Amino acid sequence: MQYKSIKEQNEKIITIIKQNKDLISILDYIASLNLQNYYIAAGSIFQTIWNYYDKKPLNHNIKDIDIIYYDANNLSKEDEEKLEYKISQYFQNMNYKFDVHNEARMHLWKKEKNNKNIKQYKNSEDAISQWIATVHAIGITKKNDDIEIYAPYGLSDIFSRTIRPIKHKGNSKELYDNKVAVWKERFENLNIIEW
Repeated sequence: MQYKSIKEQNEKIITIIKQNKDLISILDYIASLNLQNYYIAAGSIFQTIWNYYDKKPLNHNIKDIDIIYYDANNLSKEDEEKLEYKISQYFQNMNYKFDVHNEARMHLWKKEKNNKNIKQYKNSEDAISQWIATVHAIGITKKNDDIEIYAPYGLSDIFSRTIRPIKHKGNSKELYDNKVAVWKERFENLNIIEW
């Protein structure tokens, strides 16, 4: 589905997201926690859009909800884990795994998990802009009770189901190919741009 302007694309995605009652409920709760620079991001957003156009339930095949925030004054792994537990417990009746990350400590996480050295992200937007693929690089947040979208590479790739790599030091062909393989198993009519 093609929309002529960025404004139209933005409005259409917000209209679809508002129909996903689970995501709205989660977004409202996250907003109430007063986290800094927070988003619900990545898969649960673009999958909602694809499900809408496939005429499937909006939460079809959504397994996890990625929640990010940015707090450079608290790089505690334990506090991040406590927040993830708190959110998971609040929504324990929903069938999702919650992945909650303080993007201010992601450079520490990548060093610990993959022995990768990356610079500390400047904010959540900086983090989103460096994820693995353009469809992945999307987040929703609330400002003054309005839903706002952050999509540094635009929204056209989501509408056209184009999987396009984001190449930077923290990403690799192997990581991208693994993600693509998973998406190909779960979704049809994807336009894959090779690494």
